[in-house]
Amino acid sequence: MRQQNRRPVVATFWCMIPMLLVAVLVFNGCGALEEAQKRREKQRLEEWNVSALMFKTPKSKIHTTGDALLSESDHYTLKFAEDLQRLPAFDEIAERREFAVQALHSMESLYEVMYKHFGFHPGHKIHVTLHDMYRGSRLSAFTTIQYQRGMRDGRSVKYIEGIKMDFPMKMYEKHEVRVHELTHAFTNIYNLPVWFSEGTAVLIQTEYAKGGTHSKLSSLKVDARVDINGKNELENWGGHTENSPLTQWRYRYAYTLVAELWERYGADFYIKVFELMEADGLPEQLEDLMPTSVLIYYFSQAAGEDLVPFFRNLYFNVRLLTKADIIKYIEGLNQNRRRR
Repeated sequence: MRQQNRRPVVATFWCMIPMLLVAVLVFNGCGALEEAQKRREKQRLEEWNVSALMFKTPKSKIHTTGDALLSESDHYTLKFAEDLQRLPAFDEIAERREFAVQALHSMESLYEVMYKHFGFHPGHKIHVTLHDMYRGSRLSAFTTIQYQRGMRDGRSVKYIEGIKMDFPMKMYEKHEVRVHELTHAFTNIYNLPVWFSEGTAVLIQTEYAKGGTHSKLSSLKVDARVDINGKNELENWGGHTENSPLTQWRYRYAYTLVAELWERYGADFYIKVFELMEADGLPEQLEDLMPTSVLIYYFSQAAGEDLVPFFRNLYFNVRLLTKADIIKYIEGLNQNRRRR
């Protein structure tokens, strides 16, 4: 009887093997799926780590001098100013080296993001100097373009020698300030109107790096402010000014306007704008700030429609230009420069 009872048990066992195999495969499949999900999450965190502003680990190698006062990566140099070296946090070589490596990796990561967003990158390294205080303040960071002029094919052109950025450490440690100024390092070679340069920088720091301090306005038309001549106050923006209510409005209005065009004409809209300006050689020819009417010409070309009425409706003092008008304008600038 015992032998007769074993056969069904053995048969049952062999019948269960396929089910066990299926269970193992399902378990392994779930494990593989979980691993894949973990890998995707890890990749997402690597590409979007807001606290460190490290979008993706860059491939750039970091070279540091023996005293760690100067470090260099593919697209940046990083220098510690003398007043910063006296602080306890940076008075030792190991401290400076550790900070420099992390900082350059972060900036190289952002460099790749900027390239994808604008479709171009500066032709020269960006030289970053960190200070305790700069120009008597710990609250202002500055980006300047270093260039000289020369002649090529009978016309005056601007040769960019480098891009210089100066950060008080208190400002550099704020990632939204870092993003804002690095955006300027990319776009300032075009001598853009201040409102567009600042609006673009706020757009990137707010919607791409999640570090915005300026919120959008509800309506470009209703929230517009005009001067005594009926012109939009945004066009009167001449650069860094005091932290006044008008300045704060300008940042918000510029951001709202730049974001509106981005949403209306697509994520590649500004890539097209910069490609068109590059094709016409504007970075080499403009030394003074670009008039808004010239900028709107390139906006219209990229959008495929005339945007002058849109800006006039917002009280901008602009007019419709042709390519011939822009060439004539640049030739006039060159003639005036030669007379000096």
